[in-house]
Amino acid sequence: MRGEKAPLSRRSVIEAALSCLRTGGPGALTMRGVAALLETGAGSLYVYVRDQGELITFMLDSIASEVPRPGQAGEPRARLIKLLLGYARCLYAYPGAAELALAHPPTGPAFLDLFESALGLLVEAGFTLNRAHHSVDALLLQVTAAISEQDARRRDAPTQSIPSLYAAALDDKDPDRYPLMREARRELVETAGEQKFAWTIRAFLDGLAAAAEPPRGRAPKKENI
Repeated sequence: MRGEKAPLSRRSVIEAALSCLRTGGPGALTMRGVAALLETGAGSLYVYVRDQGELITFMLDSIASEVPRPGQAGEPRARLIKLLLGYARCLYAYPGAAELALAHPPTGPAFLDLFESALGLLVEAGFTLNRAHHSVDALLLQVTAAISEQDARRRDAPTQSIPSLYAAALDDKDPDRYPLMREARRELVETAGEQKFAWTIRAFLDGLAAAAEPPRGRAPKKENI
């Protein structure tokens, strides 16, 4: 005999949606699929979320709430890198979450807390507030896009890393072609992915610190980038 069904709530709807995402990716994220997990009809979900777009916003905020916050000890840039790597891990734990974040920019309170923490660390590191705000935008986009790329790759080749795919491609080519890539292939394949990702963030940060101060004020109406 089945136990009594737990009452519906916004939290239970979000958790069911995250379960759909974790097991099936964005393609499995439908209101009907979420309702089926909760043993209810899709119409009953709209008591707790306005539509699928709002549900995705709540889901992304729930993921952001899982990101560990760095302590007060240590150099601010190192703490920022730790924060961003934590966000990357949380996105990666839910296949397709990064893809959703690119299409539905997160705006929930937990994500804004994450943004504020990153902003504070950059200001602590000596960035002006204007430069820091532009930088956090760029850094979070960098993280999200990188995880989205990894998600796409693991759907097609779940047992192979991107460097190993490059190495396999080189094996099929003329041995005298691409000499520099062949020379570098051991580094390419053997360096841990997270280590390379941390280097990318550090290099990106160095570039942001050296760049000219970002523009202030309202951008021209025709510029949407």
